[in-house]
Amino acid sequence: MRLLAVALVVAVLAAACTDSPDVPAETTALTSPFTSSPQATERLLAELDLEALARPASRLRELEFLELVPVQILEDADYRERVNELAAAPLEITPHLQSSWLRLLGMLPEGVNTYAASSRVLQTTVAFYDHEQRRILVRAGAGVDPYVESVVVHELVHALQHQHFGVADALLLDGDLRYVYTALVEGDAERVSRRFIGELSQSDEGAYEAGRIGASEDAIAIVDSTPWYVLEILAQPIGDGVRFLQGVNYERVNELFADLEGLSSIPQSSEEMLFRDADLARPEITLGPVTVLPYQRLPIEGTLGVGRLRILLRQVVDFEEVDRAITGWANDRLDIRVSGDDVIFAYLFAGDEPGDALDLANAFQKLLETNLAPDAYGSVRLNADTALVLAASDATVRDRLDELFDGYGEEVFATTP
Repeated sequence: MRLLAVALVVAVLAAACTDSPDVPAETTALTSPFTSSPQATERLLAELDLEALARPASRLRELEFLELVPVQILEDADYRERVNELAAAPLEITPHLQSSWLRLLGMLPEGVNTYAASSRVLQTTVAFYDHEQRRILVRAGAGVDPYVESVVVHELVHALQHQHFGVADALLLDGDLRYVYTALVEGDAERVSRRFIGELSQSDEGAYEAGRIGASEDAIAIVDSTPWYVLEILAQPIGDGVRFLQGVNYERVNELFADLEGLSSIPQSSEEMLFRDADLARPEITLGPVTVLPYQRLPIEGTLGVGRLRILLRQVVDFEEVDRAITGWANDRLDIRVSGDDVIFAYLFAGDEPGDALDLANAFQKLLETNLAPDAYGSVRLNADTALVLAASDATVRDRLDELFDGYGEEVFATTP
């Protein structure tokens, strides 16, 4: 758990922020330090040698800063408040409803949503990049040491990404594409910060390790009380992104980032990132709409993808069986419907071969048997190379679901009425 906590302290999500005070006129060549908290002393600003961090960030990422990057030091309470604002769901999304299908599948306790749970973890971080205000915020209580500096370098890479390639609209990041985007953007920044760490002197290496352990210990209580799914969805994409980018030169990375706003240049599925020899053929599959009145469809949940599929199944299935289940993924469709506190989950998986759908069906059967909410309905159907998974918090909709999905294959598993 400690290693995971460390990974999460380093991994910071970029998000929107409220207005901050104007930047003072005095600046350095690449960065502009300032603080709006009187107790965040000038000593911290002096010790945090921003210019000495911006230079290696630019050199290691092989990009020049196009404009100044303001850096603001906030007292811990102000930092936590700002992070909470950043982690809030977009106005178009109701957090409780958006997480309802995860509670149905046993990934979240009742009353918990991913936005609030993620916010608690992110408040233990030491810095983050605010893409709306185009500045980096640093938590005063973290102090200044090589570990904090490595996180600032990570955030400086986000500033470089933003200046050169822009950022994506969160509401365009439907399902699996959100996973891919996070993996690439965070993996790129993490790869640079690891290279920065590799260049530390021997004495700074010791200070870095002490700072890393201290940050982990500060976060451990919150991490220990955070649902496993939330920890994985925060940490796993970063690791996948770093592995995908290993050995990839920055000319190619820049090509991948060429259209972050339109998202046309990044891989369109997480399978491309997880399996280098993946079969990129995408069969057309159709999941009929779950037309059960008065249920309404959730936004930005049209696909699941290999990345999130792996996280879901790992909670109840061992690594070997998970790998077998996700290998051979060819395409999928996800349809989530909500009505008040009730939710319907419909997931259609297409495999490269019929055996791939069978492996997926077996894994999902275990998940439903182990995790499905009490008194809920769950079903798995097989049809050649596809598997359909259905779940509903209100089991009385079973007949309607049977009617809608009668042509999707043989039912190989169903919960007891």
